[in-house]
Amino acid sequence: MAGSGASGLPPPSFERLRLLFLTVAAGALFGGYWFLVLLQDGWSERNRACAALTGLGEFLDCTTRTLVLQALVPLAGPALVAVLVVPAYLAAPAVITRWHGARPLDPWPEAVRETVEQAGLERTPTLMVSTRGLSLWMFTYGRRPRHRVMLSAATGLYTLTDTAKVTATLAHELGHLRNRDVDRTYLAVLAAACLALVTIVPVGLSAALTTDLAPALAVTWRDLVIALLLAGTWAAVVRAREHEADLWGGGLRPRDMLDLLTDGKQERRHLLRLHPPLDRRLEVLRDPDLLLRPSAVEALVTGITAGVVVTELGVSLRAVLPVPPLVTYWIAGLLAAVPVSGIVGLAVWRAGAARILTLERVLACGLALGAGLVAGLVLAPRSGVRWSRWIPEAPDFTAVAEPTGIPPVTALWMTATLLVLTTAVTGWFALASRTWTPRMGTRAWRYATPLAALMLAVVMGAWSLAARLAASEQWSAATLIHLMITPQAALFLLTLTLLALSSLTPPPRSIRRLFPPPHPHSRTARPPLTPRPSMARLFLLLRPRSRTARPFLPLRLRHTILSLLPSRLRSRTAPPPLTPSPRSPHPLKAQPFLPPRLLTALPRLALRSRTAQLLLTVAVALVLSLGLPFLSPASDPPVTTQAALPDSPQAGVICLGLYTVGSAAAGAPADHAAKARLGEMLRGSDDDLLRQAGELFLRGARTRSQDLEGLAWTAFVRRCDHLRRYRGAPVPEPVSPFPTEGW
Repeated sequence: MAGSGASGLPPPSFERLRLLFLTVAAGALFGGYWFLVLLQDGWSERNRACAALTGLGEFLDCTTRTLVLQALVPLAGPALVAVLVVPAYLAAPAVITRWHGARPLDPWPEAVRETVEQAGLERTPTLMVSTRGLSLWMFTYGRRPRHRVMLSAATGLYTLTDTAKVTATLAHELGHLRNRDVDRTYLAVLAAACLALVTIVPVGLSAALTTDLAPALAVTWRDLVIALLLAGTWAAVVRAREHEADLWGGGLRPRDMLDLLTDGKQERRHLLRLHPPLDRRLEVLRDPDLLLRPSAVEALVTGITAGVVVTELGVSLRAVLPVPPLVTYWIAGLLAAVPVSGIVGLAVWRAGAARILTLERVLACGLALGAGLVAGLVLAPRSGVRWSRWIPEAPDFTAVAEPTGIPPVTALWMTATLLVLTTAVTGWFALASRTWTPRMGTRAWRYATPLAALMLAVVMGAWSLAARLAASEQWSAATLIHLMITPQAALFLLTLTLLALSSLTPPPRSIRRLFPPPHPHSRTARPPLTPRPSMARLFLLLRPRSRTARPFLPLRLRHTILSLLPSRLRSRTAPPPLTPSPRSPHPLKAQPFLPPRLLTALPRLALRSRTAQLLLTVAVALVLSLGLPFLSPASDPPVTTQAALPDSPQAGVICLGLYTVGSAAAGAPADHAAKARLGEMLRGSDDDLLRQAGELFLRGARTRSQDLEGLAWTAFVRRCDHLRRYRGAPVPEPVSPFPTEGW
């Protein structure tokens, strides 16, 4: 492809394929949770067995095992899709060959032979002729390294009467082989088909047969959204590969390709049009930059699917990993951020490297990605709905992020903050592409991927957890920041921010004068950086290399230390400057991190400029979104003040008080006196497990152990949930706030 070949980056169809697989994963998780958790009666029996236990340790172990199984079982959905896709992909070439009754073409027409030889492929494909009629003119199929081109029976006749049409079409099909999108396309088709057969259709039928209208509607509209996302993403993959094949075929047969698209017939549209309109194909063929521009719609779809995946994985990992909740959601965010950075980030990076990126398009992609993440939270099957209101098998502690339960002011602040942060990360992609590509070439994207994925993981993971806490506890923005951003988390966020900004900032001028780069003919000069395997990316980021090949570490540690010394000591310790070599009259000059045009334009940037106004708006929005929660008084004193529970020995009354005040019943995280008061009250309960939880609270307060207090709180919350759903205790349906485990 012309565009990708010039930039050395993966073609646009590759990132759309990632989006398709991300959509398939989100849909498969949805189907797995619906069929294997919500519709299985066995979970109620397991929970009733746990509720009948008399020992607190046995009760916690039993409920933990049940919750872990409920968290891991939905992963069988993506596993089932993968199991079905792999054998279908392996058997597809033989099935297609037998279905069309194909046989090898022998001998090859002279025009066909010249076109294949001119293509210069690594492996010559096998040309097959269909004997049962072919609706398409010709198409490419097979599996690497044995690809095949299926021709219609009339190809030999058209070779004699219309040679240009045959060679242009063949050049287009060879373009698919040169772009290596044949295998990717068949994987996309099979993955979409398997998801439709395994999840979308069965979930729709199951929802139609459900007697309760409320859960049926909640499932049906989510199922329809996933179906629309899948269809649109699959069509985008197929259309993008057609554009890429046109560009490569146009480079091989330019005049013939233009004539073919000008005089060709548009395919008949049934449900989805697989090929773009001919007018659009001609526009892209004449201007390949149209294919390289990032799409806000693609960023929106990416955000929706990523929001579903992050929310679902966060719930699953929270029940499995023994780490703090924020770290758990960061890990879930990292698993989804890797494909997201390869979709939205790569599209912005490619356009920035090609110098066709505008600020308006960057802002549109960033805002669309943030809006998609918000929609993904609503669409998430486990956390978007409190299923326990209708289905007793649903675990309540994983379904406490219902978006309608978030206070309006907190919801507006969270949405604004997410939009600003996703826009900032997208802007970092644009600046990094303009900064790194001139200095490092096409390999710069490989080094930017880890940092970009880490930034996206922090944003998506922290926001998903904040949404869950805000919905379950009715906490304000200031309270969320106070509880989530611990000193350790703040240090990590500050380090990540400085690392991202330092990669876009030129080194100080004094250091550049003290330590100029080595001369290319000197002994200290190092060879240029060569491509390495993808598994060694992180190692290469930290490995000492030349300054022009490592944007994360632009200067050595000793350079930085010497720059901080006084001028007298610096003159004594600094090595002598490098003199020019006789072979070259001028030594290499340090290249700035930002483009020269941007460096010269920054001092003259006025507020009347449209670019300056947009940048100022983003900066002010970021400051306000992060600072306003601290300027307004907190509306929920429960974080620092303990809320009193009803003074009653009845377990139902105590649990009703818990559902009324939420986590405020435990006071502040480090308030051991509040835990002791709660333990004294629970010790007088008429329920054995609640009394044992009270004893555990008292023991944790005496030893000042937050681990024991957290374990006692978990037991308290789970016991009230089991009394309400599995023991028939007179505990009413909880209303928000609902207590969250672990906080």
